[in-house]
Amino acid sequence: MAKQVIKFWAPWCGPCNQYAPTFEKVKEQLQEGIEFVEVNIDQDTDNLTGQYGVRGIPCTVIVEDGQRIKSQSGRMGQQELTDFILN
Repeated sequence: MAKQVIKFWAPWCGPCNQYAPTFEKVKEQLQEGIEFVEVNIDQDTDNLTGQYGVRGIPCTVIVEDGQRIKSQSGRMGQQELTDFILN
């Protein structure tokens, strides 16, 4: 299974809205072999928010083979997010 990058967010969250363009840029750059998923916590019927222990948003979670590898709450810059995903 490919590496997944899951962004947890909500439309009413100011920092989430500020983080969205950065997430999109990195998503465009790193498409190959990485699946990018966005979860609106208000519409999370699969309870991924609880499954991955998300306590604050925006939150970016790295998942490999169904297992949470690491997560970080808060906005990240483009280089910071790229490094977070690749390292």
